[in-house]
Order: sequence, then structure tokens, then C-alpha cells
Amino acid sequence: MRCVYQARDGLEAHMVADMLQQLGIAARVQGDLLQGGIGELPAAGLVSVWVDNEEEVRARELVESYQREQPDISAPRPVSAPVSSAGFLAGVMVGFFAGVLVMLMLLR
Repeated sequence: MRCVYQARDGLEAHMVADMLQQLGIAARVQGDLLQGGIGELPAAGLVSVWVDNEEEVRARELVESYQREQPDISAPRPVSAPVSSAGFLAGVMVGFFAGVLVMLMLLR
């Protein structure tokens, strides 16, 4: 068995292993159960995808293709404007008064 991918977490490892299996390569995830043992901390370097020795070259090519298609998560993302509490309270008040008006109309 050869390691062809070090995943950030168990979910990513299973996605890669499933992709390889759909393409006819038997793949196994190792270390995913260790994630629960360290709590909420990331299990970097613990979770990996393994394949048979004969399938290593093809699996590495497919994994590299997968990695090229993934977005760069280290790139800064635009920050959205924070939601103001004033806007939220205004929406609640409008909803409350609309509900009161509807109730008054139904009681007539």
C-alpha cells in the first residue's frame, strides 16, 4: 500500500478515496478515526488516502488533477459588510406591527 494523499480532514480524505474508487482504483482512508481523539483540533497530517502499489502512479495523477481543480483556500476572501443590529431590530419591529395589523383586520 502507498499513501497518495494527505487530507486536511476525514471528509476530504473520503471524498478523494471515493473519487478514486469511482475511477476503478481501490482506495483506503487511514487515520480518520483519530480525528475524534484530538477533539476539535484539525487532524492535519493524520488522515491519508492509500492505494495498492500497482495503482500508485495512476492514483497520484488523478489526485493531482483533483488538487488543481480545488479553489485556493489560502487566498484572502472578500469580507462582507457586517449585519447591523439596527437593521435587524427594524425588521423585527416591522414584522411585529404587520402582525398586529393583520390580527386587527381579522378580528373585525
